[in-house]
Amino acid sequence: MVRDKLIESCRGNYESCYAQMLMAGCSAVAAAEGCAHRFLDGKPYIKGLTHFKRSAAFWACGFWQNIPAACFELETVILALGRALQHKDLELAVLERIFQIAPEALKQGIRFSQIFLRPKSTLWRTILQLSSTATDDFKMFIRVCDRLHEELQIREEPIEKLQLQLAGLTVLETLVYSSLFAYQHLIPERCAAFETGVPVNDREQEAWDVLNQLLDWKIRTRPESDFKLTEQMLAESLKQHLMPLIMPSSNSPASCKRNLDLFTDLVVKKIGKNDFWSTSITAFCFDEDYRYRFDGDFLTLFPVEIPEETAWDRNGKKLEALHRYWFNRALIDAHLSGILYQPFGKPENDNSNRFAYLKASRIFLQLVDVYGMGARLDDSNGGSFDLFKALHSLELMTAFFNTAYIDRFKSFYQDSGNWCLALHQLAMDGLLNDMQNRFPLTWAEHEEKANSIKSWTVSDHHPGGDIREARAILTLWSSDLKDLAKKLKKNPNLPVPEFHEKPILRLGLFGFQLPWLTAVQNNSTAAINNLRRVDNRRSGRSDETHCIEHRLGEQLETKGFVIVKGYQPEKNHLEDPGEIDLICFLEGHLFIFEVKSTYIRKTQHEAWLHRTNTLRKAARQLKRKQEAVTSALEKDVTLQGKLHITNQSDVIEVHTWIVDTSIEYDQEIIDGFLKVSLEALLIVLRNEQHLLRKSLMKSMIATEGNGSSGFSDLFDQYETGNKRKDDLFPQGFTARRFAEIVEGGEVWYMLDE
Repeated sequence: MVRDKLIESCRGNYESCYAQMLMAGCSAVAAAEGCAHRFLDGKPYIKGLTHFKRSAAFWACGFWQNIPAACFELETVILALGRALQHKDLELAVLERIFQIAPEALKQGIRFSQIFLRPKSTLWRTILQLSSTATDDFKMFIRVCDRLHEELQIREEPIEKLQLQLAGLTVLETLVYSSLFAYQHLIPERCAAFETGVPVNDREQEAWDVLNQLLDWKIRTRPESDFKLTEQMLAESLKQHLMPLIMPSSNSPASCKRNLDLFTDLVVKKIGKNDFWSTSITAFCFDEDYRYRFDGDFLTLFPVEIPEETAWDRNGKKLEALHRYWFNRALIDAHLSGILYQPFGKPENDNSNRFAYLKASRIFLQLVDVYGMGARLDDSNGGSFDLFKALHSLELMTAFFNTAYIDRFKSFYQDSGNWCLALHQLAMDGLLNDMQNRFPLTWAEHEEKANSIKSWTVSDHHPGGDIREARAILTLWSSDLKDLAKKLKKNPNLPVPEFHEKPILRLGLFGFQLPWLTAVQNNSTAAINNLRRVDNRRSGRSDETHCIEHRLGEQLETKGFVIVKGYQPEKNHLEDPGEIDLICFLEGHLFIFEVKSTYIRKTQHEAWLHRTNTLRKAARQLKRKQEAVTSALEKDVTLQGKLHITNQSDVIEVHTWIVDTSIEYDQEIIDGFLKVSLEALLIVLRNEQHLLRKSLMKSMIATEGNGSSGFSDLFDQYETGNKRKDDLFPQGFTARRFAEIVEGGEVWYMLDE
């Protein structure tokens, strides 16, 4: 029985919404869908109302006992059901009714919620009791759920035992063993891949994910003393857990080797668990096209169809092509400005420094054009920093670690074939030749590190470098683990930075870096997710969203479109259509855009959450806005004038798109509306499909050994070749052709060649 006043108030809001929609002539199905959207959007906003209480209020509504079965089959209602099961709260009467009249909806809600992975929950036990009288099909479904949980437990139990054995390791010591594992397994694989041409990125990513998870585990479980690291504590940990392997002696403790073996076993078993989770649990829970069957006692999960290429894999190809696009843009800009042909430091560092500059320029262009960022951004300390210098600093770190650590280690390893000996030689090489730390992880005090990178912040105003800018840059790329541990205790669901997103890990007096990771990480993803995922509450973020819309509007205006930004249609008695990001008109074609800016996702579950939250909401918003705009065009003379629509007898073709910075669900229809990538839209407007190709980047790399000589000849050849071949508007730009290209996804045809 509902007793909480907040729950009662929220329930009354949903029931009022349902009744109003019925009075307005909506069907029960449409009214239930409208209420479900309202719930999923986190409405109503009532102070103190938690997700748990909102879910309890939604499912306590009286109309669930009378609505037709078709209401429970709506995607929105099933999503809401999944949330209720996830929150472990659902009215028993409602659960029983869904079980009786919509068992398929209940199955889907169970999959979405993953409640079967919590078999001791009261709600799951209730579902098991109901299933005793269910059909054979439903009983088989329950059997699949039980088997998946059993298989997961089989993988979790040895992990828990290993974690218990390694529970005494501090946060620092976990980083030490992570680094030793990388040099024992990941870097040698890269050496082999260099010889054979076999990519190792997937295996590396699996290991990185686990090493991140182990650091996360330690941050959440270790005492506060771990985060007050002193110089003495650092020396003692290294003496016990690092030096016995890279500087062995007769007195070296054997515990180091034993711990590394246990740690390696833990990583391997967690990779196996993660693989099972992604290929079985995630597929079963979030891919509606997956089916299941038992062959005797053996469970098989399989897709209804096995395409030659999945949407997930194709989107991966698109991301690779976009990576090339921004590099090519940066390279052309450097060519036109002449900076490409200037010296970049000492002759022995010229090529690596040039590429660091180009890679930083690539990310800068992407952040400015796609994510709406400015030349300077606010930092977390109330100051600001130069965005390009921050990106350039990260790329210079990558170049330095590649040259001074990874390349040297590869050389030693290829000579000896022994990773421990290679690490010993690397450490001695650093000490003897330039008195530098060449250990598997590096450390420095914050001010010492700031002074070491100050030269990277040179400008006309600060010819010797700007120490305040250097400090701000370090803060951007640093994760204060002590501060993070405190925040996680208050909010366990807080986004935790991954190694590459904030690659400087602050412990006590020191900032630690992992050369093996910084040398090979994708700095574009690191920068985007640092600023859009981890620091998602930083000041200026909302202004960047408006800037995205403004810059897209400017690109459209260069093609002759008339633009109306931030149009607010009239409210009706049921709902507020809300402000419309962009309305564009040209040659009888009207475009309505809903712009969304998020971050880069790496799992299919994350993509599914994006689809069922952000994109679902965007489609809902567009439905209201499209209706409001088409209605306003008939009676709003001011809007007609702004769009230069003078003859109402002309037929206007309307295109309503979700324009998203992410690539997930690209070119798919979301609840009736096309979802397109903002980057693809910009490429079409700039007619730069040719820059998605490999040619220019490959040619640049091929000439690396010759310094800047020969670069200039690349551009004429490239422009006269690929550009002509990939001209999207050979007859000139028109609104109709623009719509055809975008709606047909033509900019991506080059992926199939």
